[in-house]
Amino acid sequence: MMARFRMLFLLAGLGAFSAASAAPAPPAVLAPFIHDGSFNPGDYGFVRGAFPGATEQQVRDWKAIEAYGEACMHDAALVQDAALKRLGVAASIPEESGYQDHVCMQVNMADSVPDGMKSWEDFQSAISRSLPYFQTYEMAVHDAMRALESDPAKDTLEEQITAHVVPDQMWRFSSESRQKITGLDAPARNALNSRLISAVINVDWDNSHWARHVLETQGWASVLKAGDKPAQMMWVLVQHADIDPVFQVMTLRQLEPFARSGQFPKPGYALLTDRVMLPTTGKQHYGSQLSCQNHHYAPFSLDAGGDDPKTLDARRAEMNLPPEATYLKRFPPHC
Repeated sequence: MMARFRMLFLLAGLGAFSAASAAPAPPAVLAPFIHDGSFNPGDYGFVRGAFPGATEQQVRDWKAIEAYGEACMHDAALVQDAALKRLGVAASIPEESGYQDHVCMQVNMADSVPDGMKSWEDFQSAISRSLPYFQTYEMAVHDAMRALESDPAKDTLEEQITAHVVPDQMWRFSSESRQKITGLDAPARNALNSRLISAVINVDWDNSHWARHVLETQGWASVLKAGDKPAQMMWVLVQHADIDPVFQVMTLRQLEPFARSGQFPKPGYALLTDRVMLPTTGKQHYGSQLSCQNHHYAPFSLDAGGDDPKTLDARRAEMNLPPEATYLKRFPPHC
C-alpha cells in the first residue's frame, strides 16, 4: 500500500480551478511598463528614485513602487490562504511569493536589480550591457515557437501541450546557458537574470491558466488518453505552476486515482505531492525538493519521521524513487 497516497492535508474534494487576486493597482508611474496585463521593465527608468541625485518626484515614485510591491504580495498571499482553506488546506502562503499576481511578482523582481549598484549611471550601463544577451535569447524562443506553427484551433492536445512546454523549458534552460556567458560582469549578469526570471514568470502565468482550463474542462483522463508523453509534459506545466498553489492542489487530487491504478507514474505523483506540500505546509514527504545547505544540496524540511533516512528511503521506494543519497548524486557536489 502506498503510504500517504491521500495526504492528510488534502481533505476536501475537487472544486473549480479558480482563484482571484485582491492585489492593489500598480502606481501610475508603472503604467507605461504594463501592456496586456504583463510588466515589461523596458529601460528600467522607474527605478531612478532608488539612486542619489533623483528628483523629489522620482523618490516619491520609487517609494510608491516599493509600497505597492509589499502590499500586493501581502494581499495576494491572503487570497491564496483563503482559497486553500476552502479546499481544507490550512496553509500560510509566504508573502514574498506573490501568488496569483504575476505583475506584482515581475515588479518585485525588477526593483531588486538596483541592489548593490552605487549610481544611476552604473545601473544604466549594466542594463545596457545585458540587453543584447536577453534579446538574442528572446528571439531564439520566439523563433522556436514559430517553427512549431501551432494552431490551437486545429492542433491535437499533444501538439497544444508541446507548444506550451517548449517556452517553459527554453526559458528555464536559460538559467544554465547564462552561466556559460563570458564577458559579463556581476552587475550586468544580475540585470540579465532579472529579465530572464521575469520571462519565466510570464510563461508560467500563461501556462498555468491554460493547463487549468484543460484540466477543468477535460480532466486528466483526456491527457492520459493522448499518451504517456503528453501526460508527462502536462505534469511539467503543473509542477511549474507554483504561482497558483490552489491549482496544484486540485490537480494532485485529480491525479490520485490514476496514480493508484498505475495509469500515472508514482514518481511523478510523489514529486508533485512534495511540490504542493512544501509551500502550503512548510514540509515535504518524499525529500524531492532541495535547498543549498552548507554549500551542499539537501532536502527542505520533512514531515514527521522523514528525518530518519530509513523511513525516508522506504517512502521513496514505495513510489519507485531511488534512495535519497542516490537522488542527491544527480546534483553538483557543491552549491
